[in-house]
Amino acid sequence: MALFERSEYLQRVAKTKARMEKAGIEILLVTSPANMYYLTGYDTCGYAMFQAGYLGADGRTALLTRTADRLQSKMTSTFDEVRIWYDREGAAPADELRDMLEDLGCRGKPIGIEYHAYGLTGLRAKSVDAALDGFCQLVEATDVVREVRMVKSAAELGYVRK
Repeated sequence: MALFERSEYLQRVAKTKARMEKAGIEILLVTSPANMYYLTGYDTCGYAMFQAGYLGADGRTALLTRTADRLQSKMTSTFDEVRIWYDREGAAPADELRDMLEDLGCRGKPIGIEYHAYGLTGLRAKSVDAALDGFCQLVEATDVVREVRMVKSAAELGYVRK
């Protein structure tokens, strides 16, 4: 179960969407587990594994995660949709990410991505870049959610005081 009321997460998403608009991106790929937690309450034990949260300018959210985090993602987050990639030999989660983005109508759009994250190692970042080459324009967007997180809401301050 999420730590805050759904309305708190919706406010965080709204503030993040405003920062996305300012940065000129329609879609944000959130790869930082801390930022996924901040935006949706998603609490993962797989913080060092490849996962990607999707936030569209329309407020729609989706998560691509591995099978081991399927139940946890549904129980702890406000993600609208959860998709799974299978963690096995030869797995290609970057290709699964591209397929998810295709289904969400993202082809040709500017997509912000958080490159600074535990689960997005150098090799994984290269695989994402390769999978999305020619599909969209990737824009470094590591600081979008971080900057929103700097200003604490009344709910956050109340929780800390408690």
